[in-house]
Amino acid sequence: MTWSVWLVPPMLTSIFFVLGVITLYWSIFNWATSKAESQNKPVNVKRVQTIVGLVCAVTSVFALQLIVRDSHLSWTFTNFQLLLLIFVAYFLQVRIPYWAVFVAGIAFMLLNGNVDQPLSWGYTFLFVIFYEVSYVQSTHLWRAPFTRYAIVAMAFALPLWYIVKLRFQLPWSTYLDEMINYLILVVLMYGYFKIQDKDRRIKDRLFQSANWDALTKVQNFAAYDRAIGYEFRQSAAHDRDLSMVMFDIDHFKHVNDTYGHLAGDEVLKQVAKTVTNTLKASDSKIVLYRTGGEEFNIIFPNYTVDETEKIAQKVFDAVKDLTIAYNDVAIKVTISVGVSALSLKDSNPLDFYKRVDANLYRSKQNGRQQITVG
Repeated sequence: MTWSVWLVPPMLTSIFFVLGVITLYWSIFNWATSKAESQNKPVNVKRVQTIVGLVCAVTSVFALQLIVRDSHLSWTFTNFQLLLLIFVAYFLQVRIPYWAVFVAGIAFMLLNGNVDQPLSWGYTFLFVIFYEVSYVQSTHLWRAPFTRYAIVAMAFALPLWYIVKLRFQLPWSTYLDEMINYLILVVLMYGYFKIQDKDRRIKDRLFQSANWDALTKVQNFAAYDRAIGYEFRQSAAHDRDLSMVMFDIDHFKHVNDTYGHLAGDEVLKQVAKTVTNTLKASDSKIVLYRTGGEEFNIIFPNYTVDETEKIAQKVFDAVKDLTIAYNDVAIKVTISVGVSALSLKDSNPLDFYKRVDANLYRSKQNGRQQITVG
């Protein structure tokens, strides 16, 4: 990137392109994950990272190269390409097969019209090895990560840029300038990405603490409230079935009073674990929520009340067979259950909740340890 063509210092141009693409990536990534989380949809963070990162990187590299491919400056985005390789392989840890990277390299040569150049093939082979080594570096918890990162980045950039120098007959001064710029950008990108990554981890922890019950490791009332609101709207808009199960642990206060609150905590954890495993065996998409002290809710999108009752019976039986050992004492546990389906009379999620809660109350009023459907 030369001053005479772009009318800005090459260093500033490089920073603009590299940090611009990474910022675009983080913006799209945060938007996609936040959108899914707000609708209580399961988020495969790694998959989102891979898709968004690859799209941003590949689109940027090929789009920018189209601008300069027919000019004597077709080498100007070399640093940009190398930094995006590090971004995808090292920071995102995207495992792309070596042959796929090689195919992308061939496509890049075809785009530039230099597929018949031996130096271009040498560059492509070295580029593939660079990707493989960067990925391996990112997945191993070795000492001095930054030092190793910088050494690998420079060890490959030196011969790659030398090939570019030979291919375009660049002066040594240009080669040295580009290497200095590259090293500075390598350091800046490391710091920038670490800051962004730390910010994302903080947000993840806040999301976890706000939506997951610390004791039982299942989702909490806040998560339930969002989920039932979303499912209620979906059912109303698309005329879909929606059912719900509510249960609580029988005589839970007696457990606390007799064996202590730590025993009660162990009962809650074991019941939540047992019910979660039972639900996974029936339908991995069904989620358990702890909505009160010993009260739990399960939402069943696209389930009729009869289908829901069958799974509720499995949950009931699994807990009934559960014996919890605590301080050499065997604690038997049972639950009372209420089951209902969404009705046309329900004007909001609270109406639905009240009816399921009323069925749970009938189960308790009629002697506990039973399921009431209505």
